[in-house]
Order: sequence, then structure tokens, then C-alpha cells
Amino acid sequence: MKNNHILKAIFAFLIFLGLASCDNRELIQVDNTAAPITMNLSAEHIFLDQNYPDNPALNITWSQAGYTVPVEMNYRIEASATQDFANPYTLGTVAQSVRTATYTVSQMNTAAQTIGLIQDVEGKMYLRVTSYLGSNALSSVSNLTSVMITPYALTYPSFYLVGAASAVGWNSGSAQLLYKKDSKSMIYTYMTPESFRFLGQQAWSPLNYSLDVPATDEPNRYFKQTTPNIVFGDHENMKFTDTEGIYLLEIDADGTKKSLSATKSALGYNYDNLYMVGSINGWDAANPITMTKTGEGTFEVTTTLGADAEFKFIGQKAWAALEWGNILKDNPGNSGYVGPKDANSNIVFHGNGGSYKVTVNLKMGTFTIQ
Repeated sequence: MKNNHILKAIFAFLIFLGLASCDNRELIQVDNTAAPITMNLSAEHIFLDQNYPDNPALNITWSQAGYTVPVEMNYRIEASATQDFANPYTLGTVAQSVRTATYTVSQMNTAAQTIGLIQDVEGKMYLRVTSYLGSNALSSVSNLTSVMITPYALTYPSFYLVGAASAVGWNSGSAQLLYKKDSKSMIYTYMTPESFRFLGQQAWSPLNYSLDVPATDEPNRYFKQTTPNIVFGDHENMKFTDTEGIYLLEIDADGTKKSLSATKSALGYNYDNLYMVGSINGWDAANPITMTKTGEGTFEVTTTLGADAEFKFIGQKAWAALEWGNILKDNPGNSGYVGPKDANSNIVFHGNGGSYKVTVNLKMGTFTIQ
């Protein structure tokens, strides 16, 4: 029994020594000793040819940043229109052992126009490399260099809505294409509180667009700003959290924004009646052309359309709240998308006096003329 007490005492003493050694272990401090040195560029003047978007346009190399102990570091390559980098654009990031990066014609064009260089005019782009550890710890910035670059007109992505939150569900082949005008894409369409995303085509690959957050699959990170009713859903999707109804979905694909908003429309979609009124009936709202209801929010009529016919859709036999026309104010035309009162223009169709079938889908925010 005495031996047992001795063994227990020795064991307790050994534990005490172990704890003491843990408390006194050496703390390793990491400091930056040298910034990465920018930088050799493969060109001084670049004319970007839109006919070859995937061709290499610029190669950048730099020296390794220095730290007091061996650590895993990352590099961020940035561009700016000004030397102070007040609004830097990130061309890309690379990891530890890589100290070179090549960017295509398309990538350099996006960077040039995002920082404000003018289409078809040669302008100066400043470049730098920043080294950092982990999530931007101990960052160190290189010296600056520059390249003269001539960008071409920027082509913005097309966006197709799909998901349980939308009118099409998860059917990628029926994903809704938004109306696009310059950097803006938009549609007045049905939304319900469920998950959704945008595709770059009516198929699941290759392009998907979701929130630009670490929890999203990296290839799908895109939207940097959203309204509060759009939140992270899962690694592939966003989630719409507002009440069901018709919303204006609006995307600004400008590289400095990449924003997405959902704004409730004052109008719904499941009405009993819809009419056509315009040059086809002398703009007489009291005696419009009656359309036939074919489903929830869907109507059709076959009628005669002459040259430069103009018209709108109304939900009552009067000029009142229920009114739809070509999407956007001051935008007359035949886009195939409807906008509500105070956010529309006349639909303009160059007919030949023949018979045409006109269909409207207020739930999807679209119309067709065949």
C-alpha cells in the first residue's frame, strides 16, 4: 500500500512538470521582413482585341515576400486607375510558391473598364502585388508599375433565374432570362420564400451566380451586394425571404457593384381580365380588345397589327392602376418583357396588317407576338 502512495505522488509530480513546461513554452512571432517586388510585365502597351478574348494579354512576375519564419503566404494582384489605389480592382489571387500570373484579353478588359478606363482610348493602368497571411494578416504591398491599355466595349453576363423561389422551379431548361440593358438586367416576376440562383445559360453548367461569400462554392461567388430579403441559402444557392408576389429583380453587373435587389411590385398577376389598348383601337380604354384568360396570370388574343402598331395591356376598361407595357420608362419597343404602371413604355410592333397572336404572362413578366 505504501508503494501505491509513492507511485501516485511521483505521477502527480510528473503531471505538474508537464503543465509547467506548457505554460512556459516559447511563443513564435512572425514578422514581415520584405515586400514582394513588382514586377516584370510582359508588355508596356496592350491593345485588347475583342475577337480573341481568351488569348493571353499580360503576364506579371514578382519576387517572393520575406517573413521571419517559413509561413504559407498568398499574393493578391491589384489594378487601379490612380497611383493611390483608392478603388483597387483585384485581378486575382495566387498561393505561396506561385510568383507569376497571366491574364487574358477578356480579364484585362474587365479590369480596365471596371477601374474607369475609356473604351477605345489608351489609358494607364497601375499594378501592384500584396502579400498576406491567412485572411489578410501581415499584409505587405509591393512597389507600383504600370501598363498602357486600350479596352473595348464590355459585354456583361446574361442571367437566368432558376430555383424553388421562382415560377420555373428547378428546371434549368426553362430558366428565366432577365431583360438586359447595358450593365443592368431586370425582370418583374413571381418570387416566393425559397432557394434560388442565377445561371449563365439554360443549363446547370458552366456558369452559376450566387453570393460572394466564403461559404458559397468558389466558382459561383458573384453578388457582392443584395437587399435584406436575399440571404445565403447553401453552398450553391441564395434564399429569398420575403412574402410571395411579383418583384422587380434587378442586377447591376458593373464590376464595382455586382449587386442584386428584389423590390415588391404594387401589382400582382392573377387577375380576371386583361385588355389591349393602343393605336389598334384609337387608344380608347373604354372599348379595348378583350384577351382570353388561359391560366393564372396568362392571357392571349389573336388580332390584326399594322405597321408601327403601339399598345399596352390594362386590367380594367380605363386608364387606372392595372397597366403594363414594355419594360422601363422611355423605352418603347418589343423587348418581350412587361413593366407595371409608371415603369413602362408603349409596346411597338412593326406589323404588316396581318393576324398575330399576342400572349401575356404576368406571373413571368413576359409577352410574345407571333
